[in-house]
Amino acid sequence: MSGKASQITPVGESPECPEWWDPWSNQPRKIAQADKPQLNRETGLEYAKVLSTALLRLPRLSTHYLRLAPTVPAPADSFIGLSISPDTRFNAALVEMIGELGVRQLLLRVPVWQLERLDEFRDFIQRFPQCSWLINILQDRNSVVHPERWQHALSTIFSALSPLVNWFQIGNAVNRSKWGCHHSGDYLQLLDHTEQLRSSFPSIKLAGSSVIDFEPLVTLRTLHNHHNYRLDAVAAQLYINRRGSAYGYQYGIFDLYNKLRLIKTIVNSGTRNQPRLWITETNWPLLHSKPFTPNSGHPRSTVNEDTQARYLQQYYRIAWQTGWVERVYWWQLINPGYGLVDHRRGRLRKMPAYFALKELSQGGLQTKIPAHAG
Repeated sequence: MSGKASQITPVGESPECPEWWDPWSNQPRKIAQADKPQLNRETGLEYAKVLSTALLRLPRLSTHYLRLAPTVPAPADSFIGLSISPDTRFNAALVEMIGELGVRQLLLRVPVWQLERLDEFRDFIQRFPQCSWLINILQDRNSVVHPERWQHALSTIFSALSPLVNWFQIGNAVNRSKWGCHHSGDYLQLLDHTEQLRSSFPSIKLAGSSVIDFEPLVTLRTLHNHHNYRLDAVAAQLYINRRGSAYGYQYGIFDLYNKLRLIKTIVNSGTRNQPRLWITETNWPLLHSKPFTPNSGHPRSTVNEDTQARYLQQYYRIAWQTGWVERVYWWQLINPGYGLVDHRRGRLRKMPAYFALKELSQGGLQTKIPAHAG
């Protein structure tokens, strides 16, 4: 890390972070190859369940996928979402910027290892009385290994925040081992333990399955099974930046439109969820923004500021026009590596993506663009 970068404080981070957490990019540090979970009987059995679920569901899903057509879009004023983080340096500016942007759907991350910050989180939420909130509860490995800790953390969070907030997203990037779940079965157990708390907190609504990137087999497994939980909305963390724009293809078939089409097909036929789809995390990381973006030196998956703004609008407009997605949240407002505002050099600089999102919230969402390239 350069001397210049080291003088900058990450936004929204607690002074005490676990040693495995990277405060600059707001995610766990990359796991060394030698430390990654090894294939064993338990993980092998879960992989077999993922595969068998896909084989059993494929014929019906294929038919529904081909028949799925765009429908009436969600109300524009409830579609655009944005993640923000409390920070005493910028809280007043955050209130001002959210007002300027006209965003009414906000997301706040609450880690289970930061329960001592719940008063701070509650006070922060109360700064935005005109907004609706989704609380994304972040898990760690202890959440999986010690379910009693997970339930205690959830009870504490629900008790502190449910008087102000109804919606809670359970887990984050559950298909990435560095976040604590070594396979999809680990996450299903977290959901089962969460469901057991509903009777104590009847007002809460739960969102999942919190799969990051485009991994439809894992999404299928988390929504088609015989567990006991029930999701009130499906949360997908659908990043597509490694494919370039929303028109970039994966596997030769799936651009953003078709990715949403497949995920919505899975959601509509899920046995553990209501048929509501929210994109709760996406962005395009920016070039030359280390340490805030670990992969900032790779043009394949990072872009300049103007391109980020253009891609942001493509993503929101395509997702809205399908009618399959109720809400899209950008991660996040202030971060020089992938956000809308750069806080380096001692001031807040609104980047082109900030004004791109503002344009969408002021009627630009309805601008028709092609669903596919060409």
